[in-house]
Amino acid sequence: MSIEAKWIELFDNWRCISTVKELIAAPFLSVPALQKPTVLYVGKATAKDWYRDDDVFGPPCASNGEATDRRIEERRECTREFLNCVAPSYHSGFWQFAREIDAETASKSNVPRTSSLQHITWTNICKIGTLKGNPKGFILEEQSDLAVETLRYEIDMYRPQLICFVTWDYAWDLVKETLGDSNDASWDQSGTQEWIRYRPPRNGFPAALLTGHPERKRTELRQRWLSRISELLASGEGK
Repeated sequence: MSIEAKWIELFDNWRCISTVKELIAAPFLSVPALQKPTVLYVGKATAKDWYRDDDVFGPPCASNGEATDRRIEERRECTREFLNCVAPSYHSGFWQFAREIDAETASKSNVPRTSSLQHITWTNICKIGTLKGNPKGFILEEQSDLAVETLRYEIDMYRPQLICFVTWDYAWDLVKETLGDSNDASWDQSGTQEWIRYRPPRNGFPAALLTGHPERKRTELRQRWLSRISELLASGEGK
């Protein structure tokens, strides 16, 4: 079973649990960036329902392979639509920071910038979000193993130059597990007061950066984060 099919199956299983089905959003599946080099931009989870439409999305039970493939493509198309039509002008700190990272990546790589998110491969730790807030408790715990498996799969498939987690302490153990880090010591924590940690390439993974969530963060603080990103890109540490 493919990684994507596992998320469809998990969602269908959860929709059969009365205490869970009214809490969850539809699954999110990532799509590749338009232009290399890429930055894997990792959030916590999608906001609100994430294109959940039970009438269109399919029955709350396992289905055949062809139907699952069709649903996987529908999920990817939702992501493409959001990236093409919503995210380029979305006035949130999360997407403003993504556009700033994209501009910095284009500048450092001397690539003409034809799209404001051309170097960004967007994903999330949790591929099944919640209608309110971010997954926690049962909903976080039950997808944690698949979340780590999927992040590793995405890193291998997309080959990013840099991984940027804007999740800070959220699911921190899963971030470390994904990159094969047994403890915090693998990360440079000298910038913790400014909500930033980073690690060089290690264990076969590219360089990684961890920041606080960009929402409601001061412009000057985000600029310091971008300076670190610029240094990693310029030095080639993320290659």
